[in-house]
Amino acid sequence: MKKIIFLAALIMTSVFLTTACAPKPPSQVEISSANYGSLPNDYQQQIKNYMASALKDPESARYTFEPPFKAYSQDGSMASTSGGVIYGHASGVQVNAKNSYGGYTGNQLYVFMFSQGVMYDSTLNFKFGRVHRVP
Repeated sequence: MKKIIFLAALIMTSVFLTTACAPKPPSQVEISSANYGSLPNDYQQQIKNYMASALKDPESARYTFEPPFKAYSQDGSMASTSGGVIYGHASGVQVNAKNSYGGYTGNQLYVFMFSQGVMYDSTLNFKFGRVHRVP
């Protein structure tokens, strides 16, 4: 019986700690008054330059760009920014490139944020639902 009580207390403690550390989302006022800046004219080339250093065979890469949109991205509580928010423009791109065996991997989605003249790889934030479109 003591083991069951101990396990229940341990589970409740871990749930409390996990939910207590969740970052607070920005308010509607913060979202509407934020400075989103402008999307750079060469945003597609900046993404291609970034991907060239990340891919095994960058010359084989085929890019399909999705329309960019105004957005914000919020980091998770375990990130170095502890839930920091970036306001700017998001651009998704499907990349199909060859792997080390010479075969194409199929389209892989990457998402990049452009804010204050800086490009951020927000792919993981997007996968965790932390990139939000602003109307």
